[in-house]
Amino acid sequence: MVYTVRAEDGSVEAEVVPALGAVVSSLRLPGAGGLRECLFRHAHFWDPATERTRGGIPVLFPVCGRLERDGVAGCYLYAGTRYTLPIHGFGMRLPWEVVRHEAAALTVALRDSPLTKGQYPFAFEIVLTFRAVAGQLLIEQDYRNPGTVAAPYYAGFHPYFLTPPAGQGKEAVQIRFEAVARYRYNSRLTDVVGRGAPPRLPTSITDPELHECLCEVGPAAEVRLDYPDGSVLHMQATGLRDPALFRFLQLYSLPEEPFFCAEPWMAFPNAMNSVQGCRWLAPGDAEQ
Repeated sequence: MVYTVRAEDGSVEAEVVPALGAVVSSLRLPGAGGLRECLFRHAHFWDPATERTRGGIPVLFPVCGRLERDGVAGCYLYAGTRYTLPIHGFGMRLPWEVVRHEAAALTVALRDSPLTKGQYPFAFEIVLTFRAVAGQLLIEQDYRNPGTVAAPYYAGFHPYFLTPPAGQGKEAVQIRFEAVARYRYNSRLTDVVGRGAPPRLPTSITDPELHECLCEVGPAAEVRLDYPDGSVLHMQATGLRDPALFRFLQLYSLPEEPFFCAEPWMAFPNAMNSVQGCRWLAPGDAEQ
């Protein structure tokens, strides 16, 4: 079932599909000619059995990116036991519970279960509220540890922002944000192997240097996309207790497809194995 939230002034409309990982399937914001669709969907978006990233705005939990240990893809070690998680975790692949639905807001929740414990042996509760207000979609997040041991995690989002097709304006879309550094991946994109100078910005989203580019961002963690028709899209990810909660930004696109991904992440890929890169929630603690 698709749930719609709409700002009271009619300036924002969004659709969320709790059964498909609480993915935002549509986001219509004010543009040069009125409300315009801002999200791209892959052809397999509505396939309930797909394991691939759908498009829209997927929720990433309990990890962002890929894992690898001792050459085994998806593997991480905790307390002497090996576990396996798919790319970006299971949050975008499981159905979420609808807690409350109002005209301008939808609240959904995901909790640990025997299924999740086989991949991630920790108690958790995530509550997300998708709220449409004047000119904006807000995603309010509450990550909680109701268990008895500290829980490592690093969440994020994977928005597929719609662009003009290649050769018809995609090249003219510009991206800008405060980039502090760029991290270098290994050949399998499973781990970071170095840190260097950030990309030069602003630049076209079709700049080859941006594909699979992981950056550390400034405290504001704000991204701006400027479209050739004069429309501007702003995205910002922050924490209430820790403003630098989302200090990583992953960039991704396919040249032939009309989308660009600017993904706010809490940590770098494979942080579950390096440990020091994870967020840790103490028993009874929460982050918003």
